[in-house]
Amino acid sequence: MKTALFKGQVFGLLLAGLLAGGCSRAVNIIAADDICKKSVEVHLVGVNRYEKDTWDAMSMTDYWTPPENQLRKSAKEYTHVIRFGQGPCEIVLDKKDPIRGIWKKRKAEYLFILADLRGIFSDLPENADARRLSLPAVNSGDWGKLTKTINIRIEGGNIVPLTIPKEKGFF
Repeated sequence: MKTALFKGQVFGLLLAGLLAGGCSRAVNIIAADDICKKSVEVHLVGVNRYEKDTWDAMSMTDYWTPPENQLRKSAKEYTHVIRFGQGPCEIVLDKKDPIRGIWKKRKAEYLFILADLRGIFSDLPENADARRLSLPAVNSGDWGKLTKTINIRIEGGNIVPLTIPKEKGFF
């Protein structure tokens, strides 16, 4: 009887560990060679469902053009800023980073990756703008239980998700 109870407790702890493991995903931002050598700023912004439409529709040109855009200014508290051109070409944002706690408190359901890419771009909504990528939040079940790292590559002409969320309705 005690052995069966113990086995059940161990199984429960293992299962809880697997389910909780989704919250410990790292975000790996990789700069392509041409971006790594340039001065390029990238923002990671944790957004909740009520803010998503605003961030999807926002002009990326206005966001990156001085003087500082009002939405950009108001989001400083929940924005993680990465600057390429002066250091490593790969930045890992792990579960211990303080911004992750802020996103959790704000109940962020989306992760917006915004890059100040050089060149001429059209202001388009949502992911159609090459300077913006919206993904499910780091702790979302949309990534699947086995996904431990979300890889994103910043290229000269766009932002590329190398890790793809699972399709809705699939396991």
